[in-house]
Amino acid sequence: MHRVHLPGRARRLPLLFVAVLACAGCQTSKEPPSADRLKTPKQEEVQQRAGDRPYYRGSAKVQQDIRDLMGRVPGASHRQWADLARKLAGYGEPAVPQLVANLKSHDDDVKVMSAYVLGMIKDPRSLDALYRTTVVASPRVRYEAATSMLRMGDRRALETMVRGLESPDPLVRARAILVLRESTGETFGYKADDVPGERSAAVARWRAWMSKTGGAPRG
Repeated sequence: MHRVHLPGRARRLPLLFVAVLACAGCQTSKEPPSADRLKTPKQEEVQQRAGDRPYYRGSAKVQQDIRDLMGRVPGASHRQWADLARKLAGYGEPAVPQLVANLKSHDDDVKVMSAYVLGMIKDPRSLDALYRTTVVASPRVRYEAATSMLRMGDRRALETMVRGLESPDPLVRARAILVLRESTGETFGYKADDVPGERSAAVARWRAWMSKTGGAPRG
């Protein structure tokens, strides 16, 4: 089994990220899969699910409770962060409007939490807001938003995540390939800690597949 040696700072990441990194050396076939092997629904099916139904927001107290939880995000420890995410996701649909609005927060911790919890709730009406976040946000927010999109079956996020494979940060690369593998069932031979030439060749295979199957976002 190929082992990934995690930098010291990886030990300070939430368990979710450590689990992601631990499998970073997993390999599958380098041959491009056929389009019907994708685990995610077609893009048009995702958009059809979204619709334009107004959000159910619950009571004023529910909305205030959600605001109070979001107010505790900045500076939260990893344990507190996980607890806040669980509680916010537990509100379901009533939390979505505030989470979407908080994608525009000036605080990256708030934006990361919002993107992460939207991926837990999986309300497709949040997809366009998440996509805009992958275009303009800082890297850590961008990859969190892309992860949530892919977990809802929105392949517009593939390009962002494939760019993550080219990051100079090994933690970003490791997470990107695990999310891509989860979404498509493939790695195209990419390993996060491989030599640069091998990584570049694998990224080229990813891009060739995206071009061939329509996985790349439309211009």
